[in-house]
Amino acid sequence: MSAWAELVSGLVFGVAMVVVACNYRDVAWRIPGFMSNTIGANRLLTPTIVRFVCGALATVSVVSVAFGLAGSE
Repeated sequence: MSAWAELVSGLVFGVAMVVVACNYRDVAWRIPGFMSNTIGANRLLTPTIVRFVCGALATVSVVSVAFGLAGSE
């Protein structure tokens, strides 16, 4: 995978995680609702946990893209 494709995929993933973290169209509520009927889903899987984890993943992804852009020059 080329360097630019890797940066773009990291940026797209970061934007998607920001959308979930900001709870656009109740995405953070739909994930636990969908998983609540599956085997092994824990009661700790709440919308707050989903938003926190997606926010952390977005931060890591965007920082990785920023360092990737700084290193490519």
